[in-house]
Amino acid sequence: MRRPLVAPVLLAACLIAAPTRAADAPPPILVGIEYALPGEARGFAPLGVPAVKPLPDQFTWGKMQAGPDRPVDFRVLDRLVREYQQAGFSEIVLGLKSNCAWGVKDARANLAPRPQHEARYAAWVGAIVERYDGDGRDDMPGLKAPVRWFEVGVEFSSYEPEPVEDYLRMLALAHGAAKAANPDAQVLHAAFLTTTVFRDHPAPEAVEPAYARGDRRILFHPLSSLRAVLDHPELFDALNVHALGDPYEIEDLARWLRWETARRHYQKPLVISDTSPSPFIAWGPATVVAGPPGKRGVVVPPATEADRLRLAAYFRRLLDGDPATVRWVHAFVAEDMAKKVVVAAEQGARLLDTSFMEDLEILKARLFHAAAGNSAWGGMVEVKVRPLRDEREVVELRPSFNAVRQVWSHLKDAAAVRRIATDDPRVRLYELSDADGARGWIAWLEPGHLLLPGDPVPSAVVELQVPGDAMAQAELLITTPGQSEPARRAVRAQGGTFALDLTPTPVFVSAGR
Repeated sequence: MRRPLVAPVLLAACLIAAPTRAADAPPPILVGIEYALPGEARGFAPLGVPAVKPLPDQFTWGKMQAGPDRPVDFRVLDRLVREYQQAGFSEIVLGLKSNCAWGVKDARANLAPRPQHEARYAAWVGAIVERYDGDGRDDMPGLKAPVRWFEVGVEFSSYEPEPVEDYLRMLALAHGAAKAANPDAQVLHAAFLTTTVFRDHPAPEAVEPAYARGDRRILFHPLSSLRAVLDHPELFDALNVHALGDPYEIEDLARWLRWETARRHYQKPLVISDTSPSPFIAWGPATVVAGPPGKRGVVVPPATEADRLRLAAYFRRLLDGDPATVRWVHAFVAEDMAKKVVVAAEQGARLLDTSFMEDLEILKARLFHAAAGNSAWGGMVEVKVRPLRDEREVVELRPSFNAVRQVWSHLKDAAAVRRIATDDPRVRLYELSDADGARGWIAWLEPGHLLLPGDPVPSAVVELQVPGDAMAQAELLITTPGQSEPARRAVRAQGGTFALDLTPTPVFVSAGR
């Protein structure tokens, strides 16, 4: 399966023409982590990424305001903001969940505020934005930088089940309150969830039938409701989505949103506020292979229905705690997250939160039959919980921690990320423009089908054409437990080309280093 693939890149010309990025200009994408809990900020500080999203369930409207005449309690949110800012995180994304037994229309089916409590809901949103805006008035003591990113609801799905008309009313209230407190606040609508809609890569104008075929467990709201939100760009500052499938759904999502907004004559930046490792199967039992479709998990690309039997055996091994299978999924999560970051950067996403900071422990229990797929084993770290002291200590770094740190180290000083076409569509080759004008690449081979433990690993060779005997440095993405630094090797061009051996594990090439 190894054959040369030629991707001509004239390095000398690129060095001359490469755009440089001013020292104070933002990177092509802000990389973050989710879902943050108190007590583990210091353990994540070495990651070096700028953004963090605390778990929104910790500071819902009802938890912060116990009754209509009670004051807003900032203690939990203050602790989160303080700990993560002190650990070096400069961008904090706050998901504002309106869940409130006394304040919403229906605690199970409609989370929009009751008419008599709309002013109180707006006041709660405004109080949060004001406390963390850094203007010196009513700010949290010790605030180090303004908090700018606010989601109104965290996902336009069963987590935000109300009719779109009610949601838009709530969004308008929150947007008005946030902007009144801080005109620079970045207000995000509840994120769109479209996993599996783009399984067959429909053109934007053909999304409607693809959406109609989707599973209602995922696509809780009809497409018309998503479009109703898009009809009101005055109520949000960025397009907010969740990327819970394979990395390449990001490309289709971005293309569809560009098409939808162009029809409405506006443009907005893209934010990917939640991700998860590609689950293979989710939204239902992964170990069940027979019975009605609604009683089985949803197969997610790159998996297909033909893989269901193999996947059931794979997830049973994970539920059994088989060490080799657990090591494999940790390596897979590292690769998957790195690819999501690169694909999102190339698509112009302004921010992406990588997941998860910890395993979803409860979903690893046999009772749930791996209903979240790989996501349950997607934690970046192993933690030790000390409940009596309300502390969490990071005791082990997983490969995905170091992989995200590694990919961020290559992107943070880049001016641009651009995909380069090759003779083989399986090859993913991305060119980086660095601030000093140097060039670098990130590349991997995408097999286009499911790989599980023990499957043959495909490979190929891509050739980068460069002048003379130029030197470069190559490093493989970290996927090995206990490895904190990548293995690096110097590469010299032979006959004007760098020959890169590619597998599904990303490789980084830095020119002239």
